[in-house]
Amino acid sequence: MKTRPLTAALTALFITCFMGCVDKTCTQPTGAWTNREGQSFVFSSEGKGLWLTRFGTSFDTVSFNYLIDCKNDPTAIDLKGFNTGPYEGQALYGIIEMSTDSSFRLRYESGADASVRPTAFDADQTLKFYRK
Repeated sequence: MKTRPLTAALTALFITCFMGCVDKTCTQPTGAWTNREGQSFVFSSEGKGLWLTRFGTSFDTVSFNYLIDCKNDPTAIDLKGFNTGPYEGQALYGIIEMSTDSSFRLRYESGADASVRPTAFDADQTLKFYRK
């Protein structure tokens, strides 16, 4: 049986759009995460976070705001509003990839605007975090 040209064209368009138009799942990194090397993040579902850095038995805790944009590939994450610490008054523009529901990769750069955002993960600059 011959396929009609219009039916074939519509099928090809549907497959192309289905493969490229469906929004990817945007998983938020809510909860507590550690890189197992002294740094931890705690992300709330309201766009607030805590960055904890361990020094011996004590922690330095810095609060921040975050925004995730899943329309970018890889997913973009902005960390801003640091109340203290080395990034006070600055913003970090990064990329994040939720590997599973128990780990994610993160790479970021500080700067005045999103033009400093990394476009890919690399072994030297990428941090791996695991759910606590």
